[in-house]
Amino acid sequence: MVRSLLKLYLVLILGVAAGLAAIDHVLIPAYHQQLSETEREREKSYSYLLSLYLERYEGDRRRAALTRLQDHASEGFALIGMDAAGHLGERRLRDLRDGKLVFGTDGDDAYLPLRDGQILHMSNRNLDYTNIELIAYALLASTTLLAVIAWLFYHWRELNALREAARQFGSGKLSTRAGLSRRSNVYQLARQFDDMASRIEASVLQQREMIHGISHELKTPITRLEFGIALLQSGDGKQDPARRARGLEKLRVDVRELDELVTELLTLGQLEQGATPVRPTLVTSAEMIDGVVAVVARDAADRGLVLHVRNSRPYARHRCDPRLVARALLKLCRNAIRNARGTVVIEAHTDASSTLSLVVEDDGPAVPPEERACIFEPFHRTEASGDRHLSRVGLDLAIVRRIAMAHGGQVSLGGGEAGGARFVITLPALYALPDTEAQAAAQPG
Repeated sequence: MVRSLLKLYLVLILGVAAGLAAIDHVLIPAYHQQLSETEREREKSYSYLLSLYLERYEGDRRRAALTRLQDHASEGFALIGMDAAGHLGERRLRDLRDGKLVFGTDGDDAYLPLRDGQILHMSNRNLDYTNIELIAYALLASTTLLAVIAWLFYHWRELNALREAARQFGSGKLSTRAGLSRRSNVYQLARQFDDMASRIEASVLQQREMIHGISHELKTPITRLEFGIALLQSGDGKQDPARRARGLEKLRVDVRELDELVTELLTLGQLEQGATPVRPTLVTSAEMIDGVVAVVARDAADRGLVLHVRNSRPYARHRCDPRLVARALLKLCRNAIRNARGTVVIEAHTDASSTLSLVVEDDGPAVPPEERACIFEPFHRTEASGDRHLSRVGLDLAIVRRIAMAHGGQVSLGGGEAGGARFVITLPALYALPDTEAQAAAQPG
């Protein structure tokens, strides 16, 4: 605090000194004529009496009268000619010829023209005001120092509170906030710190939850791998080849599950860091939906599910990254197939503002409303209502949300008409073209 006090105090003292110097060397010369007019009016009676007194005498008698006047006045007097006043400049010489009282630039000298052409030069006698000036400057410096101390003390308390909050936050207390009032002069800085601390705390907590989820997800396939390997190693040479083949196939499934989990983790990390570029391309909604339906149709048939596909404007073209959007839609479809009882609905709607909405709905267990906001977090598990079915989400919905956000859109979860989950991906109209059908209809012939 002392160093800051000295720096600020030095700056203020230099500023005051520069201001005083500017008054003497800039302001007064700039307004000299106006000041002279004012001073001339104020000294009008004094100038008249001096002229009346001196013009009664001539030659030596005038100099003698001036000597007597000198004994009773604080100014110094001298009689000079017009040629001795040449240093005053043309403008003030013209005023002297017009019979006007003229003042010097420094304010210490005055020149009174007499009728016979002589000029009375009046100069202030330099009185010693050093002690008074020192006291005045010391008083000015002291009051400035007190003002600086009061100002710094008021702000230093708040800055010290902010510094203490930063120290506690850096030591690991992520819930620490500055908490300064809105009347504080550093409120904006404190608010930025609180916002930053909230984001960092949320990010750290999310990372901790993700690490916990990753360890939990990895533990199950690794345990199965260890158990399968132990079974294979414990078998003798007479082990049934078909049983051995089934065991190896289970091991391959577990390895693929591990590989998929690592791939999804890398994908989510790249999306969160912006490392996965979005390559916009013009594509129709029918192309995206048809490609996804072709992939999941067999899985739905194996589970005895019925797929319903609806598209309000199948030939409407939108600018997006079809690879990422199809991947998000595919994850929603697979999640719906996992939880559906009999039907999965896939819809695409384009409104008047060319905003594309991709909908995936199932008739499985509903997600409780209080858990819908956090279901898009990585490895979130929700206990569905109704039959208490435990739905494993993993990273799928987190990746879907990141893909939607990368396109400037969003994904939401609501209740479906059949009682299940209804996911909606909303993609804004970054770029849209009319339907190709409408274009073809508008062409002649």
